[in-house]
Parts: sequence; C-alpha cells; structure tokens
Amino acid sequence: MSSDASPQQYPGPPSGPQYAQQPPPGAYPPPQGAYQPPPGDYHQPQQPVPYVEPGAPLPPQGAGGQPPYLPPGAYVPGPPPPPRGGRGAKIAVATILSVVLVAAVGAVVLFKFVLKGGPDPAESFPASASMYLEFNLDPSFDQTPKLLEHLSKFEDLDYDSTDDLLADLLEESGLEGVDAEEDLSSWLGNRHGLAMWDHDGQPYAVVSLASTDAGAAEDGLAKIRAAAGADEDQMAYTVEDDHVLMVVGETGAAAALDAAESEAGADPLSASAGYDEARSWLDGDQLAVYWVDMDAVAELAELTGEDAELFSQFYSGQLIAGFSAFDEGFELTYRLFGDEDDPWTGSEDLLAGMGDLPAADVAATAYIPENIGELAEEALGAYEDFYGADDYAEPAEPAGDPLTAEEYAEYLELQTGYYADTLTPEDEARYLELDSRYWAAGTVDDPWVDDYDYGPTQEEIEAMVTEFTDLLAGASLSVAGDFDADEGVNPESMLLSARLAEDRAADLQALVEELVAEEGGSLPEGVTAEGAEISYTGSETASGTLSEDARFSDFAAAAPDQAAVAVWVDLAAAVETYPEDFEGAQALSAFAWAHGSDGGDGTGVLRLYLTD
Repeated sequence: MSSDASPQQYPGPPSGPQYAQQPPPGAYPPPQGAYQPPPGDYHQPQQPVPYVEPGAPLPPQGAGGQPPYLPPGAYVPGPPPPPRGGRGAKIAVATILSVVLVAAVGAVVLFKFVLKGGPDPAESFPASASMYLEFNLDPSFDQTPKLLEHLSKFEDLDYDSTDDLLADLLEESGLEGVDAEEDLSSWLGNRHGLAMWDHDGQPYAVVSLASTDAGAAEDGLAKIRAAAGADEDQMAYTVEDDHVLMVVGETGAAAALDAAESEAGADPLSASAGYDEARSWLDGDQLAVYWVDMDAVAELAELTGEDAELFSQFYSGQLIAGFSAFDEGFELTYRLFGDEDDPWTGSEDLLAGMGDLPAADVAATAYIPENIGELAEEALGAYEDFYGADDYAEPAEPAGDPLTAEEYAEYLELQTGYYADTLTPEDEARYLELDSRYWAAGTVDDPWVDDYDYGPTQEEIEAMVTEFTDLLAGASLSVAGDFDADEGVNPESMLLSARLAEDRAADLQALVEELVAEEGGSLPEGVTAEGAEISYTGSETASGTLSEDARFSDFAAAAPDQAAVAVWVDLAAAVETYPEDFEGAQALSAFAWAHGSDGGDGTGVLRLYLTD
C-alpha cells in the first residue's frame, strides 16, 4: 500500500474494462458511518477468508495472500511443480543447516576452552526444573579438539584460542567496562548448565557455571551485573568453591535463588528418576545435553499465558538430546521417553530400501503406520476440539448497489479533489458514499463477485482422508531428485514411488487422477501402477545408488533399527549448484536425518557431514 497522496494508475478489476486512475484495493476510507481517517491516511477493507485445510501452516498476521487449498495426498505419485528460481531447495537446506550449525557455533560462542573441569551442573538444579541444557567442554576427552577442528573449516571460525572469541562476545553484548580475560577467563571452567524453573508462579532461568577461582568469580559477576544494568532482584547469584549458581528473572530473583539452592540440596535434578533414565540413554561423551520435561513445559507455558492444551495432547514424558562431534562432522541424537508408545513404529527395512534409491542430491523415504487411519482421526478430532468444527466461511453477498457508468466517472473526478483536499463538505460526503459502494459492490460493468474457494466441508475432508489412509496404511513412500540452479529440483531427475501393503496401486492412481483432474491437471507421462506399487521415474534420474555413497552407508549404520522416516541431502551438490547461497560454507558435505522407535519411544539421529 503506497503512502503517496497521488494514487497510481490502476487498470481496473481483472474482469472488467480498463479504467484510468482506478484506486487500488484498500487505498481509501471505510464505508460512511464507520471510522474515517483524514485524507492521506489509509485503511485496508476486510476481505473474505478462504478455506484453509486443518493442520496447514498459516501465514503470520499481516502477511499478504492466503495459502491455497490442497487436497490430502494430491502430490502422490506425480512429481511436484518445480520451485521458482531454485529458492525452495535453498531455503530447505538453509533451515536444515541452521539446526545443527547454531548448536555447534553456540557451543563455541557461549563458553571458553581452558584446561579446567567442573562439577556436574545437574547437581545444582532443583528436580522440578522443566528444561535443562548442559555444555561440557572439558578437553580430557576428544570432543573439544574435534569441535575446534570442524569449526576451523568454516570462514571466520578458525580459532587457536577462545580468549579473543569471548572478548568479541562481550563486545557484541554491549556490556561496557567488562574485561573478558580479567572478569571471565580468570575463573570460568568448562562444565556449565542452564535450566528453566518455575517458582512461586513465575518462570526463572537458573544458571550454573564451573568456577576455578571464587574470588575472581565474585568480582567478575559483580561487574557483569552492573554493566547489564540489573540488580539483585533481577539477577542473583552465589559463589561456591567450584561453581557459581545464578538465577535471572523479571523480579524476585534473590528469593528464587534461595529456594533453588534449598530444593537442589534436598532433591537435585541429577537424582530425579526422569532425568537419570533419559541421561543414561545417551552413549559416549557429549558436547551438549538437552533435557525437557514435556509436562512441566506445558505447565510453564500456561503460567506465561500460552494455551498448552494442544501441545499436551501430542507431547508428554521426557525428551533427551545429545550433541557431539564425530570424525566426519557433528551428530545430534534424541529420544522421547513418552507416556504412550510412539505411533510411528517404523520398519527394519526402511534404510535398506532407501539405499537402493538413485544416488540423488535429495532423497526421502517414510513408512506409514498400519493404524494411520486411527491417527488421522485423532488428529482431526484434536483440531476440531481446539479450533472448532463449525467455523466454515459462507459466501458473502455484496453490500449496496454497484456504481453506474455515470457514477463511476463522478467517483474518479471527486477522487482527485479528495486527495488534493479541495472538496467541499457536501462533495466529500458524496465521494465517501461512492467509495463505500464501489469497494462493496464494484460497478455495473464489473460487479463485485465472491470467487473465493472455501474448500470442502468437514465431512468431505474426513471422507477424503479416510480414502487415502485406507490405501496408504502400511505403505512405504520414497522420493529422490537432483538440484537444479534454475528450477530448484530438476523434474526429469525425480523418482517417486509408493509401495502399498495390498495390491491396490491402481485404486490409488485412480483416486489421485480424480483429484488432479478436479484442479484442471493430469498426471505426467511415465506414471505406472502395477500390483502394490505405483511410481514415476524421470528420464534423467541419477546413476548408481545411495548405498554406494560412503557417507550414506555410515549414516544408515547409525540410524534407528526401526526407522519410520529418513531424509538425505547432499550438501556438497547444493554448494556446487548454489555457490552464492553457500559462500563461506564450502565445508558442508551432507545432512541426514532418521526418526524411528525403540521400545515404544520415539528416537532419532541427525548428522552433518563435513569435507576433509
């Protein structure tokens, strides 16, 4: 929307004749009788809201446009339309990288590497903490050297010492008057922890920092608190011989610190059954450990005014994740010790089948649970409970009469005077009347028409979902393709397949063809359906198989035995295809993720491979 007082030339509504100086939608005041801003201010009239399928992501408030309605399963098995300008693949890759790289860089930025150890931070936190994050950078094991070695492969992350890095961090924080070497390096150890904790109805951050010099820690923290402009009611701490315990909150930090020390002394997090079980599952040394009590997080969200009802319906129990370095890169493993079994049970053959896919730049595979129909029904029910099932938009009727040709000409003439602020009160009232009718009903030659697609009803959605889940229960789905600088992914490199549990591939093809035809399209040539398998193979699929790639084989060995979904991205190919987007990140080699189940718990592994 322009703030220029002189409206631009507008060609008129798409279905009508070309008019000169027709105002763009939303550029003028609301109907007469409503609030009317003075000339030069603008107001966007409310537009009808199109149907959005339950579960689809919504744009943020104020974002332009609306997401189109897509019927469930319409993308199977034909290849998706190519992304515009290659941005889709680039954005997806960037999102994937941020998860792992932020963790790696954050570990370096937050803490200093020195030859000093520290106590287990979990011993200093109360057992009622809802979330716990620990960093262990003790160089007595090989994790810290590997971390530094891997980070040195990236531009601006080659550090022989972290003293200067810590100084840069303080400079970025804006804490003036704090000397990194004197106020932090002189006492900061290697094992540190952060927890979120609720006390007396308020959320607090509790921090434990390993310390090697109590006196230096006392002096350094006093300077840091003063530089931050905080007082003891917002940032309270106590200094022990081997660590510092700190509580940070909006108010009441000193009292919360006393309460945290008291609870940790009698009932520490390290001794709680939930944390102990989850922590003991992680194998080997970890640079970072992340633990979450899902039920406590939901309670904490309610304290902050958030609605955690939907969250609680899908997540419960304890989540543990460990971040570590291995010879070729970084790894993140996780497990959710849930109160109920993970529905995505997986298959022992999923990774082996994925290895038989073409050696493409991007590949993904998934095993659909046999009870997918029940899961879909539960998800739809939860959505209805949360959002309501009867809130469906009805086609709107135009308000008022459309402008005649003579009235429209009068409207355009008055518009010039309105924005020049030269109209008499009578003419201004006439202009606002015509403006209101124009935006509500259009013109006689080009009347306002409600052509929004409100989508199917709830009953139609449920019927459609039932048809697809009935066919896909117990199926294995696969997709693979190569990057393309112009199209994102080369359509001719695509391979898509669905291997069903029963010989009903022809039924699935007929259902997809029907849905695609309703949208005015058709399946591409090359789609075949025989027995239990329906597939599409492009003319330029990659040669060889993923199993021949040593990186993929290494990842497959680390994946859960019962895998439900797996993703592979050859980042070296992405760097080559989009050099400008990966400038300074040529060290990236591959990203892989697999999720499955172990003893009824959801578990998974993410790996970021780097070049030599």
